[in-house]
Amino acid sequence: MEQPRECCGLLLGSVAEIVEAVPLENVSVDGIRRYEIAPADYFAQVKACRERGDVSVVGAYHSHPRSEPVPSATDLAEGFANFWFLIAGPVSNDAPLAIRAFRLVDGVFTEDVIRAVRPG
Repeated sequence: MEQPRECCGLLLGSVAEIVEAVPLENVSVDGIRRYEIAPADYFAQVKACRERGDVSVVGAYHSHPRSEPVPSATDLAEGFANFWFLIAGPVSNDAPLAIRAFRLVDGVFTEDVIRAVRPG
């Protein structure tokens, strides 16, 4: 986490699973309240996935350091369909970190169940 700023990155995998989380710089001017991934970083990951041939960019992750891990009004306004959005938060000594997954379907975020699987 990049507290107090929101951390962010892209998720690589397939429709069925996420196999890698790629941390990227939060380039938002207001990184304490929102995240932004630079277009050049996004397209570099798309290109790298094409070269690998076994994964695609299937989502993004970011943190809510001071609030619950649910999509905000900004997340809704800037999100796009059929993309996973993993949100982690809050970050405090009192509350355990939670990670929740959402997809934007017909203009509404729906929560997906996520399950961590250790390789091997």
